Amino acid sequence: MNAPLLLERPQLLTDLAYERLREGIVAGDLKLGEQVSEAQLAQRMGISKTPVREALVRLKMEGLVDIQPQRGTFVFRLTPEQVGQLCRYRAMIETAALREAATTQPQALMERMRRHIAEMTAAQRSGELQRLSRIDMNFHYEFLACCTNPYLRGAYELIRYQLIALRHRSPISNMVDSHQVLLDLLERGDVEGACAQLHEHVLENEARYSAACAVA
Repeated sequence: MNAPLLLERPQLLTDLAYERLREGIVAGDLKLGEQVSEAQLAQRMGISKTPVREALVRLKMEGLVDIQPQRGTFVFRLTPEQVGQLCRYRAMIETAALREAATTQPQALMERMRRHIAEMTAAQRSGELQRLSRIDMNFHYEFLACCTNPYLRGAYELIRYQLIALRHRSPISNMVDSHQVLLDLLERGDVEGACAQLHEHVLENEARYSAACAVA
């Protein structure tokens, strides 16, 4: 009777460690390039090192930490060249997802975009830059959420949390217009125009993301 609980508890602790560490990296509590200690992290969370170690392995798969044998574990940090590669990869995946979502589920996609733009407008008016960052990334993820191709979603998951972490470190106050124009193009039925605009919009992040890595 008790066996399932005994098997489940370590996994729950790993999940807890994973979620807390991922949030710490994304939100900036852990700096880019910072070395992290399993023992110290475990002590801070009040758990053993094993779930922390397992959580770090999962975070490595998402590109959020770099585990170097004999040296230690470090929060990810990208070179300018890597940032450029990341942004170009993101542009390819998001435009492909937007094209498919706009073709297969246009109404659902546009409704979700409208909701996020309304949230952006409210956050922008109140000056909530960190909230804006999260809404921005949620807006872009709707292209994947409404896309029926699971391979595109899987490809995006490889970089999703790196992007969120970089976005949090490069806040901008005025972004409603750049997202509204995407919705306007889709509402006019100009899917290719929206894809071209999205591609350009994503690549504009390269300089800001490189700067975020440089000062981390």
